Amino acid sequence: MKWNRRKGIGMISEQEPVRVLHIVGSMHPGGMENFIMNLYRTIDRTKVQFDFIVHQSGDAGYEKEIRDMGGRIYALPRLTAHPAANLKGLYRIVKDGHYPVVIRHTPNALVAPQVITASRAGAWAVCHSHNTTDPKKLLHKLGKLLLRFCKIGRFACSKAAGIWMFGKKECTVVHNAVDIGKFCFDPEKRARIRREFSLEDRHIYGHVANFIASKNHTFLLEIYQEISRMDERAAFFCIGDGELREQMEREAERLGIRDNVFFTGVRHDVDAFLSAMDVLIFPSVFEGLPLTLIEAQAAGLPCLISKAVDAGVKVTDGLITWKSIDEPKEAWAADAAALYQSSAGRFPDNRDCQQEAIAQAGYDIRKLVKWYENYFCTEASKKQNGK
Repeated sequence: MKWNRRKGIGMISEQEPVRVLHIVGSMHPGGMENFIMNLYRTIDRTKVQFDFIVHQSGDAGYEKEIRDMGGRIYALPRLTAHPAANLKGLYRIVKDGHYPVVIRHTPNALVAPQVITASRAGAWAVCHSHNTTDPKKLLHKLGKLLLRFCKIGRFACSKAAGIWMFGKKECTVVHNAVDIGKFCFDPEKRARIRREFSLEDRHIYGHVANFIASKNHTFLLEIYQEISRMDERAAFFCIGDGELREQMEREAERLGIRDNVFFTGVRHDVDAFLSAMDVLIFPSVFEGLPLTLIEAQAAGLPCLISKAVDAGVKVTDGLITWKSIDEPKEAWAADAAALYQSSAGRFPDNRDCQQEAIAQAGYDIRKLVKWYENYFCTEASKKQNGK
């Protein structure tokens, strides 16, 4: 089934794919955005095409790639800053484009008015929960009440994220799947990254995330400082970008570790960095189910992670070590150094990829896109038939 062009973007013809409209804050690289792009790159775009509404637009992210793959991008003001303009613009885009399916990706239920507006404009509206908590708890509760009574699709990255967003309502768990083969450990990638940063003989601890408060970069840098006191050959990666990056660079300077901490900015070869690292440290204050940790397990990389991370992230044996962020930085540093000594330090050039375990847990992107294609085409068919 394909969606017909007629007056708008969406209506059925034999030549046109189903066009699905995703609503996100921006398409700048981050966990949620990387997940969407993994789907977009892998899905059969003769059957399903993605378009996007964003609230921050610019060329620093994935926008050029989206356009190159045939996607459209609409920019609207933020819902929280200009609610009337946001909802009016959303309604018009969905209505004029005849979009059969709209998906709002979100960490909280503040977006309930957008989901309701997309539904009223004629689309099958889906709310996709990507987190298990959020600082805006009161507003989240109000939005959650609105969502409770809506006839919508309910997706979540994990069972816990579903409960956070939808309470006891039934929802579909859509795992943050990855291209497992791409992230498997590769000694050539490892050597390339280490040459690029002149770290051939160093012990590398790393972190991959945007610089936002929930990722706890201040504590991460304190852990790095402690590790450097234990291990004179230690070096550290901070991969990503965001509003707190400059502040964290100053903090690394204050802690006296700036020369050993490499702030790479956004990189599109994270798979190579995960092969280059020896230990991944992830001390988040709160999380859903981070894509990075699935990718790290595909790379066979030992991970020391916060107990705030959804327990469902553990899909392999022997790679995930849990730790409370209430424990001191010295304890985190000691455990990270022990992980290096016990695993990565002994087998730096030969790490197993537990591909079958990761796929069986539901994190194989190629299997997920088949389900997505069927879901979107089915919902589009229902809209065509007036259901």
